[in-house]
Amino acid sequence: MFQNILQYARKFPTKTVNILSRINFELPDKYKGTFLEKWHKYWKNLILDYKEVGVDTVKSVKERPLKAATYISGLGVILYLVKNNPDEHNFQSAFISCLNDISVVGETIRNPSSQEHLDFLQRCYNANVLRRLNIGIMSFIWVDNYDSVCKLYKAQCTYLQPKYSTFHERIVDVGFLNTWWGLRKYMEDYDVNPKEWEKS
Repeated sequence: MFQNILQYARKFPTKTVNILSRINFELPDKYKGTFLEKWHKYWKNLILDYKEVGVDTVKSVKERPLKAATYISGLGVILYLVKNNPDEHNFQSAFISCLNDISVVGETIRNPSSQEHLDFLQRCYNANVLRRLNIGIMSFIWVDNYDSVCKLYKAQCTYLQPKYSTFHERIVDVGFLNTWWGLRKYMEDYDVNPKEWEKS
């Protein structure tokens, strides 16, 4: 069965080229000299252009299969990353889950850095200053200066908006592959208080 699949894969580019080369579009004589002829010529030229691109692509795939496989694999990886790019709702759900996890741990054994980070995020949520920057394959949660509905001059002036040069200082979390890595890092040892071990 595997050999049959390989034989079909080898014949596929040739068959595709043959099918594309046989495509031909002709307009009946009664429509010549009308608006339909111009419309027909436009679409015919467009389809012929795409046909040439398709034929060239199939030929290049046949000539350099490794290069084509690399491109297709790269495109597949990018599409997978885009599909698994977490959104703001996902961050909120992860944040609430972290709050629930740390709330069942006694205050004396909670990790102070985990608690401080969650408290900071809680204050940001209350002030409505958390924003999400989506760059396709990954997302950033960052802290803005003001609430989005604030109409103060400082909040509206374009010259007083966060600068790109210091934007990295505002990032509080990075979302990649359906995981918020900042929350994950801070919650690694949320039930271990290092100060408790220092006392002993």
